[in-house]
Amino acid sequence: MKWWIKFGCFLTGWNSKILSQCSEASYKHLKKYTAALLILIIMWGFTGFCFAQRYVGAPLWGCIVSAFIFIIIVIQIERQIILTVGSNRWGTCFRFFIAIIMSVLGSAILDQIIFGDDIKRKMVEITDRQVQEQLPMRLNVIDARLRELQFEIDSLDKVNMKLNEEIAKQPTIKTISTSTTYKNERQEDGSYKKIPETTVSTNPMANPRIKQVEANTLNLERLRKQQDDFIQNKMNVENDLRKELSSNVGFLEELRAMIEILSTRIEALFFYLVIFGFLISLELFVVTSKVGDKKCDYDLIVEHQLNIKKAALEELVKNIS
Repeated sequence: MKWWIKFGCFLTGWNSKILSQCSEASYKHLKKYTAALLILIIMWGFTGFCFAQRYVGAPLWGCIVSAFIFIIIVIQIERQIILTVGSNRWGTCFRFFIAIIMSVLGSAILDQIIFGDDIKRKMVEITDRQVQEQLPMRLNVIDARLRELQFEIDSLDKVNMKLNEEIAKQPTIKTISTSTTYKNERQEDGSYKKIPETTVSTNPMANPRIKQVEANTLNLERLRKQQDDFIQNKMNVENDLRKELSSNVGFLEELRAMIEILSTRIEALFFYLVIFGFLISLELFVVTSKVGDKKCDYDLIVEHQLNIKKAALEELVKNIS
């Protein structure tokens, strides 16, 4: 058995031993399923790789893993149709539903890659609108903080003015200190008795308000520095906001830009519908092949084995009962 046939059996889930007993018609069915699966594998592997690289920011190995996961999902979905024994209308209808969903997702991802330059230009317009919407809120927050800082600065300035006036009137203050010494005084009976003597002294010292003024001055410097920083932020708030919005562009933001492009440009909408129709046609390759074609001898052998096993089990149940 050729490697191509073995590879096709691996992708579709067909049994190579059963296939070896079949005619050329079954081999043609297998080749047709394999070709359809390879088309989907290439398309969704590329889509998974680009999605991880563009929107997840994954490294090369992460993009390869993402593409591999997409491929596995596609193969397992298609096997639900290929390996169905007999007819299953509900399974076919559900596959149509999945095909529509996958086509929408695939066309959205691929279109955002194909229309990359147009989306970038549209994102500039969207960013301008977002800046106009968010800029007043940012400015209100900065202005509120500036008013708070100005109030604190004015309050400390008033306090320092009063303290400096007090210091100018009384730069030093007098402190009174007392000290007690004991003097031995001879008594009439010849004994000695310690007599306390208290000395009162007056010493000048710097007004303690000076230290309070120095502490307030340090706080004023800190507050004025914060005020300068907020003023600088206010001057650069528009540029900072624009950079912030431009640097955080994700899948949904580009999808919004894509929707605006499709809603305003008829040629973009036409191209999107073409890609969507192409993808949904690829998704339905296997379904149409399974539903539209006549059963090959491989399907007949599998159904025959199922019927024999079913009859044997029913006969066994009758004998047991």
